[in-house]
Amino acid sequence: MPSTTTTPAQLVAEGYEAFRTGDMATIADMFAVTEWNHRNNDRFAGVKHGFDEIGPFLGESVQLTDGSLKVVPTQFLANGDTVVALVHMLGNRPDGRSLDDHQVHVLRISDGRVATFDQYVGNPDHVAAFWA
Repeated sequence: MPSTTTTPAQLVAEGYEAFRTGDMATIADMFAVTEWNHRNNDRFAGVKHGFDEIGPFLGESVQLTDGSLKVVPTQFLANGDTVVALVHMLGNRPDGRSLDDHQVHVLRISDGRVATFDQYVGNPDHVAAFWA
């Protein structure tokens, strides 16, 4: 758990770093009570509640890409407990499909954890075809 002096933007940056390094303990703690909404019409569409649902979603996305999935934050914008992360998502599927999508992630932080996570994809059709 981050220190009480960690800002919401720092906490979110730590979460992306934890995903990059595969630090599931940190991710599990950060997303323990989260409501994550993947806003696209694909296999991951809809709301997941808590790490019991978010963990398998993240795991499946990494598995489908044979570990090549990368989420690269390019900018963080913060206002109070809300952080907007502009990210570049990249990955490859074993059958040759590739993901190259700029996304907007909107996170609300409460008590040192992510309370809500809204994932907006940049190219809905491309993302849906990649995950099909």
